[in-house]
Amino acid sequence: MNKELILLAASEKYQNYCIAGIDTSTGEWIRIVSEDPSIHGAVRQEDMHYETGTIPEIFDIIKIPCKKYQPSHFQPENHLFNNQVYWEKTGKASMHDVLKIHPLNQREYIFFDTNKKIHKDQLSQISQTDIHSLVLISVQTPILIVKQWEERKEKDITMNFIYRGIQYRYLKITDINYKSRYLEQEEGSYRLPNNIFLVSVLVSK
Repeated sequence: MNKELILLAASEKYQNYCIAGIDTSTGEWIRIVSEDPSIHGAVRQEDMHYETGTIPEIFDIIKIPCKKYQPSHFQPENHLFNNQVYWEKTGKASMHDVLKIHPLNQREYIFFDTNKKIHKDQLSQISQTDIHSLVLISVQTPILIVKQWEERKEKDITMNFIYRGIQYRYLKITDINYKSRYLEQEEGSYRLPNNIFLVSVLVSK
C-alpha cells in the first residue's frame, strides 16, 4: 500500500533519520519506520530518496510504499515502509495546506504532564487510545540555545518556549536543517521567527 504524506519531520535518529508527516487523505500522523532493529527503526538516507537521487525536503508531498501499519505502544503512528521501491514526490505543500487537513493540536500538555519527557513506566499506564508521540503546536517566545555542555563532546542545540502557560526548557532539537544552521553559530540564545513546531514526545527509561 502507498501512503501519501506532507513531510514535516526529517530529524536525526541514531545517525539516520526519523521521518514523519501528515496523511494527505485523513490528516492523521504517519511516522515511517524501517525493519532495522540496529537503528531502532530509523530510516537510512540511501532508502529515502527519489528515483532522481534527490533527498526529500520539508513540505514535500511524498508517496511512500508501505508494507503495513505497525504501531508500538509508544508510537501509534508507525508505518513500515518498503525499502525496495523509490519514494515519489507528488507535489509541494505549505503550512497553510497542512493546517487545512490537520489543525493545531490543543492538548493540555505536550508530554502528558508538565515535564519535558515522560518515563516509559508512566506511559505504560496510559490508555492506548490516549497515546500520541507527535504534536503540532503553536508556542510563545521560542528561543533556541546553542551551548557546549560539560558532559558532551560537541555543541548541542535545544529550545525553550511557553505552551499553554507552561514553560518548557531545553528540549533537544533533532531537525537536520536547524542543526546544520545553528551548530555553526556561536554559543548563545536565538529568538526564532516562527511559532509553529512539530514536537515528538520524549520517553525516558
